[in-house]
Amino acid sequence: MATILQIIGFKNSGKTTLLNALIKASRKENYTVSAIKHDAHDFSVDHEKTDSYSFQESGAEAVIIANSRQYAVIEQNGIDLKTAIQKLPKSDIILVEGYKQGPFPKIILIREKAEIEQLKNSKAIHKIATYHSELQQDAVFIGNEEKLHQFAEMIIKEFLQ
Repeated sequence: MATILQIIGFKNSGKTTLLNALIKASRKENYTVSAIKHDAHDFSVDHEKTDSYSFQESGAEAVIIANSRQYAVIEQNGIDLKTAIQKLPKSDIILVEGYKQGPFPKIILIREKAEIEQLKNSKAIHKIATYHSELQQDAVFIGNEEKLHQFAEMIIKEFLQ
């Protein structure tokens, strides 16, 4: 069973930056890692004027785009976090960006102190972190490259060793 860790916070709080640091720290230790990105808005992984887009527009329930290195499945229905996790390959760690109400241990990223209050009811808070030096009393400061990498390495050790 994979270790699952969620990264949550409001828009532009640095979730993707931290997630990438965690992926790199995991790979540095030779762990297998998968990632899930929750998008609260509509998104498109395929674009107008492509064949696969036209298949969807014509009414296909699912479309696969594939080559010898990778593939993507585009289905015309939403997915919850549990189902998304089940679709992933076997991994040592699954990093989830978003799904604020998910049940897994969370790192909360904040841009201002008021966000702690807004997110404090999230389940399973593990750490609160920030890129903003003025919030160091309220959260772990990860606002420079060295601090970010140290934090990512510490989290991977806490969860996987």
